[in-house]
Amino acid sequence: MNWTKRLPLTRINKFVTMIKTTLLFSFFFFSFAISQAQPEDHPHHEKHYSDVAPIETDEVKIEIIRPHSQRSFSQFTVKIYNKTDDYILVKKHAFTFSSDEMGYGDKNPKEDIDFIEPHGDITRTIKVVGSIGFKVNELEIKTDSVFSRAPVVGTPTAGGEFKMKPDKNSIMMEPFAVTLKKWRFSPKELSADFKIRYRGESVGIVNESKIKIRREDGTVLENTNAKDKIIVIPPMATKTQTVVRPFAKGVVGKGESVYIVWDDALQESEATLFNVPGFTLLFDAAKTKKENK
Repeated sequence: MNWTKRLPLTRINKFVTMIKTTLLFSFFFFSFAISQAQPEDHPHHEKHYSDVAPIETDEVKIEIIRPHSQRSFSQFTVKIYNKTDDYILVKKHAFTFSSDEMGYGDKNPKEDIDFIEPHGDITRTIKVVGSIGFKVNELEIKTDSVFSRAPVVGTPTAGGEFKMKPDKNSIMMEPFAVTLKKWRFSPKELSADFKIRYRGESVGIVNESKIKIRREDGTVLENTNAKDKIIVIPPMATKTQTVVRPFAKGVVGKGESVYIVWDDALQESEATLFNVPGFTLLFDAAKTKKENK
C-alpha cells in the first residue's frame, strides 16, 4: 500500500520539512561542537595567558584583555585611558612581542599610530602574525617608544595661501601637504574642500576658526562660516577641511581674486616620549582548557 496516498499533501510537506530542519540543526550543532573543542594540534587551537594587572603611570592607565596565541599569531586587546590634558600618541607598531621559544624572536605589529583625546580612551587589538611557531609559553611585551604626549596647543607654521582661481592644487606648508580637491567660487560664495596630510612625527593640528580669506588689496574678510573646531592629525595621516564663505552683493568684484590663507591655522605639537612598563604573558593551562571547549 502506498502510504503517501493515505496522508494529505500538507502533512507530507510538514514531515519532510521537519526532517530537513532536524538534519540541518544536527549539522550546525556538530560543526559548532567541533569548532569549540579544538585539539591542541588544530590550527585554531588557542593558547591563553594569565591575567595581567592594570598598568598605570601619571599619564595613562592600561588594561590588557584576553591575551592569547594561535599557531600563526599572538594578540591582546588593550584599553588605554588618557589621564592628561594633552594628546597621547600610541605607536602600535612599537609594541614588541619577544620570546626565546620555538624561534619566535622579536615581532612587531604592522605600522599604525593612534591618538587619544585629553581624558579620553581607546580600545585596540595589538597583533603580530607570521608562520607557525607562535604558541609559546611565555611572551615578553616591550613598550619602548610606544607612548608619547603632545600639548593641545601647538606651534603655528609659516602657512601659505591658495589663490582662487588656484595656480596649483597642492602646496607644502612646512610639515603639511595641503591639496585642493574641489572648489566653487563666484561673487556670491566661496566653497573649497582641502585634503591636509601631516608629514611630521608628532601631532598636526588644524584650527578652522583661524583660516582667513583676503582680497587682492589685502583686506581680510571675516570667515563667517568657520567653527571653533580643531582637527587633530597623527603622523602621516590625512584629514579633510571644508571652507565655505558667502559674500554680500558687491563685496567681491567681478573677476576679482580672493585668497584662502592658512597662516596660524596649521600648528604642529611636538610629542615627547614617556615610559610605560612592559609586561610578561605566562601560559595559563586552566584558561586555555576553558577557552578551547
